[in-house]
Amino acid sequence: MANMRRGQVLIHPGRPLEFLHEQDVDANEERSQPRADVIGAALKAYRDAASELLKGKYAALEAVAPTQLRDRGNIFVAKCRDGILVRYDKSGDYVPKVRVAEMDSPVAEIALQFSEQVLYLDVDPFYPEKAPKINLEVGNPDVRLEPLITFAVAVFGSSKVSTNIELAKPPARPHPLLSMQSEVDMELGGAILPNEGSSGKMEDRFIAHTRIPLPVGWRAVEVYPLLGNEYWNPMSAPIWAELDILAMAAQRNLRESRYNALDSRTAVREQYSRLLDEFRSLLDGPEEPVHQFLKRHPELIAPTADASWSKLKFGDRTSDFVFREPVNDYELVELEAPIRELFRKDGQQREELTHAFNQIVDWISYIEDDRQRVERETGLTGISTNPRSLIVIGRSASIGPEDRRKLVALQNQIPKLRIMTYDDLLASARTTLERILGPLGVAGPNSRIYFFQAQRQ
Repeated sequence: MANMRRGQVLIHPGRPLEFLHEQDVDANEERSQPRADVIGAALKAYRDAASELLKGKYAALEAVAPTQLRDRGNIFVAKCRDGILVRYDKSGDYVPKVRVAEMDSPVAEIALQFSEQVLYLDVDPFYPEKAPKINLEVGNPDVRLEPLITFAVAVFGSSKVSTNIELAKPPARPHPLLSMQSEVDMELGGAILPNEGSSGKMEDRFIAHTRIPLPVGWRAVEVYPLLGNEYWNPMSAPIWAELDILAMAAQRNLRESRYNALDSRTAVREQYSRLLDEFRSLLDGPEEPVHQFLKRHPELIAPTADASWSKLKFGDRTSDFVFREPVNDYELVELEAPIRELFRKDGQQREELTHAFNQIVDWISYIEDDRQRVERETGLTGISTNPRSLIVIGRSASIGPEDRRKLVALQNQIPKLRIMTYDDLLASARTTLERILGPLGVAGPNSRIYFFQAQRQ
């Protein structure tokens, strides 16, 4: 049995509960006080079992589990005269504790205080001015956001057990009348409309699912009816924890299956969005890390290619990449370092650009000399004597409009040649992938967007 202590509890909005001046109660006074330790012991066993399961047997579910289950924190139990309030907090730098208090107050009053004006029991719904607010804004986050709408986050419920509900008997987990997390799941729907004058009859609609943390200090709040001690058996707590984790996984899978029925490409979009961000971060460095990255992710150069080769020899010359599109449409790729400049200050092209251009000329000349030999040596079955070719070199910031015109003139000297900067390649990859998968990189932290097409009226 835990020792009784007397002290003060402070509620600071947005912060865990703070306990001050805690002092042991002497033995005579302790014996005269009512005890609710059994509730705290059961919840402590439940918390510890859930944390251990999520670090062991169910580690694959840890990332999606509520924080009060995966991370041992403080628990505060208020046994009121008509119900029980449980608040889960972060433990901070201290050993997590479970505190139980007997309060001669209605649970509705205690719930309002300890939920930081989120939970309203036994009252008719109204607009709660003191409840936490969520502000929705629109615009470009890199420029300016305009206020759109403000929500007050409040939960209205009852502290009474409905006569239509039969509570499960022990050893089943005590069923809360109300349970809420400190994160709000929000769904917003919208549409990306075609440009004016477009003849398309389909529009891209979307559902945005976002998990928004509330500006409160607690992780979860629960309200229970007054139950006998037989309901709060610590020996049963590990089973409660396992069943709750499995129920959480089932709910997540049901939600994901509903979203995936609309759009199964969300995870792929997120993957490519991360890859494009990683690729951009490499562009301020040397050529080899960029080449190795593109070797691992050649689809960023040719998203629709059905085969690719790296470091393929054409005589005594070696290509960086060769891609094959459907119907044996090949493309030869020469990479130069992103840090290479294309033109000197006097407007003349630099040696690196000349070298890359001559590489393309030598490859094509080698193929023209004996195409059948190339097929035997390289396995490029069906390659033409005039394949497509691509040079990727430098950064867009280093060239101006006049330099662009010179690149066009240089490209025209070899049929099917393209010369791109790495910024051009990045933009081209994004455009192609978005055409196939939908918009990339539009979801923020804790958000996912699901796109689907709908018939325009």
